[in-house]
Amino acid sequence: MKYAIGVILILCASYADIFLFRIGIVPVQPSSSFIPVFLIFCVLRYSIIDYLDIFKSHTFKILTAILFFSIMYSVISPAEISIIVKKITLDLITLLFYVFAVHFFRIEDKWLVFFVMLLAFLTLAGSLWYDFFIGLPKHSIEFKQMVRKGGFGENPNQASSGIKFLGLGVLAFLYKYKTKRIIFIAVMVISVFLTFSRSGIISIILILIFGTANDWNINFKITLSVLFKSFFKMAFLFTGLYLCLLIFAGVIKDNFPVFSKGAAGDRLDLLLGKSEGSVISEDIGSGGGRGDLLFMYINEFKKNPLGYGTGYTSDQRYVPLNTHNYYLFLAVNYGVLALILYMIYLWYGYQISLRKDQFYYLIFLILIVFEGFVSHQIYYERAMLISLAFFDSLIYTNKTHNLPQVNNDKLL
Repeated sequence: MKYAIGVILILCASYADIFLFRIGIVPVQPSSSFIPVFLIFCVLRYSIIDYLDIFKSHTFKILTAILFFSIMYSVISPAEISIIVKKITLDLITLLFYVFAVHFFRIEDKWLVFFVMLLAFLTLAGSLWYDFFIGLPKHSIEFKQMVRKGGFGENPNQASSGIKFLGLGVLAFLYKYKTKRIIFIAVMVISVFLTFSRSGIISIILILIFGTANDWNINFKITLSVLFKSFFKMAFLFTGLYLCLLIFAGVIKDNFPVFSKGAAGDRLDLLLGKSEGSVISEDIGSGGGRGDLLFMYINEFKKNPLGYGTGYTSDQRYVPLNTHNYYLFLAVNYGVLALILYMIYLWYGYQISLRKDQFYYLIFLILIVFEGFVSHQIYYERAMLISLAFFDSLIYTNKTHNLPQVNNDKLL
């Protein structure tokens, strides 16, 4: 049964379950198929007593608080009832999925945990490569016209987000194996590059800066001077990569037509000066960019700091687009108290990473903080949620706070 649970985690983390539903192989949505089966299998395999300490974890508490806010604020929400029910259901599923996933990662054999994270990464990254150079089956005319090139993640930003979170989890196992780590990092960087996701590239840079500064060790070895050196090394490296891309952008578009489509084509047009817009105009001035939404929702929050109600930012009768910012999502929907609780959660996560001497947990936390500025549904994204469960399993374990060793022969 543990292998069945592992397979479902791989499908969910890579968004393959959604793809299988989109193209008709699985007749019902994952929320009515894979996820209920996952929860049932976990209930059958594990004793409820084993979960008691997870209920005390800081992540369980914040996810429970968000579920509480979504229920309480549904009373005053002007959003449609279908939107409210959807939000409450998602918060409940998120909480349950997190608990069971944490327990799987901390109880099962570490070689199995490693392969779950690795295969989830390879499935998502592989689907992205296949989609980019060959093309996945398009399940609708609308989706075909979008040419998003995000693999199973559909949206390139979501795909890059999943790749970086899952990739960091795999790196936590490869910290002792230099050659394998370098190869894996190369695959991860190229995969995120193919999405042309700005947030994904920034996240990869953060991983490389902090990982290099700590010599990829799982425990804290970092110093301020080494961190600055690592920062400048990464700045020099990515500046060189950017200049190479700028020089060869035209050649890439002429010889690889796929790069002229979708988000990749838009980014290359910007580099070549052939686009009518600019990087800044994508965010501010277009009416629907992240910068425009930021200013709009800050004003909304100023008008009502106590919150508008569950699902308010998802109802297009009141707002054109959701916040694309998790901090504003909490503040506008649930008020300043929810935002304060979330900030406390992040601060406690930082403290616990120091106390448990878990450097990769700190990197993961940094990625969460950054992700909050570019996405309003980070805890609904399976790859991130499953990665969160993995890293929390390193903290809330009954054995040791250090990452268990994996036999070198079973790694790759």
